Amino acid sequence: MKKSAIKILLALVAVLSLSYAQAQTGIINGSDTSRRVITTAVPFLLIAPDARSGAMGDAGAALSPDANAIHWNVAKLAFIEDDLGFSMSYTPWLGNLIDDMSISYLSGYKKITKEQTVAFDLRYFDLGNIQLTDDNGNPFGDFNPREFTVGGAYARMLTTKLSLGVAARFIHSNLSGNFISPGNDGKNGTSVAVDFGVFYKKDLMLAGRNSNIAFAGHISNIGRKITYSNDDNNDFLPGNLRIGTALTTSLDPYNTITFTVDFNKLLVPTPPVYAIWLSPEGGVRVVLYLSW
Repeated sequence: MKKSAIKILLALVAVLSLSYAQAQTGIINGSDTSRRVITTAVPFLLIAPDARSGAMGDAGAALSPDANAIHWNVAKLAFIEDDLGFSMSYTPWLGNLIDDMSISYLSGYKKITKEQTVAFDLRYFDLGNIQLTDDNGNPFGDFNPREFTVGGAYARMLTTKLSLGVAARFIHSNLSGNFISPGNDGKNGTSVAVDFGVFYKKDLMLAGRNSNIAFAGHISNIGRKITYSNDDNNDFLPGNLRIGTALTTSLDPYNTITFTVDFNKLLVPTPPVYAIWLSPEGGVRVVLYLSW
């Protein structure tokens, strides 16, 4: 019994050693096919539009609501205090590498009742000027790729502590104009997406200080795939699940401090691996896959 266990252990070690060697060889040769990188269309939808959450490591699901809440958690809009508000930002993108890429963002909200709020947002991504080439590398002309979204939102308080929200947006992506290559007619990519959010907050006393704690969940960019050529070549939208919490406590009548954390999960499947193993002897071959 012990000899059998030792043989099985040695076999597993051999398989793992072979897999590790193959992986290292693939990395050295630049042909490591085991790394299943997840890619999506219009990834700019996940870029933080405001300085506050951007400076906090893209945490914003459970922070106090403002005009940018439609991006982080649409449900927070129901608890916003002011009757009307707007926010506008301009961000040079990859400024240390390229000087003509930028993201512009405009959002606003209006409370229609004490419990209900409506909002809108407009996002524009300028990818700068690029030179298009054909399959042989010959210049095909210059082009300025650009993408934008426009959307609206509605949030409502269900109780004095809980709110729900929903948002919808139109997505337009123009990466190559009407560039045409053999067997591939380029076109603009369009899609629609929706967001859903929930927000809960509760006031409490913490060490004799007025405080509040908030919990939030937000699902964003859920919609149909986008294509730039035909229905056989399409990409997922960057669907995302965000769960967060925040604790705010007063230091004195003029100052407060907030602790917050967000957890994110990209709702896009990992590219699958398909393998067919044929044994010359016609027998059964067992293949062990380990990943972590």
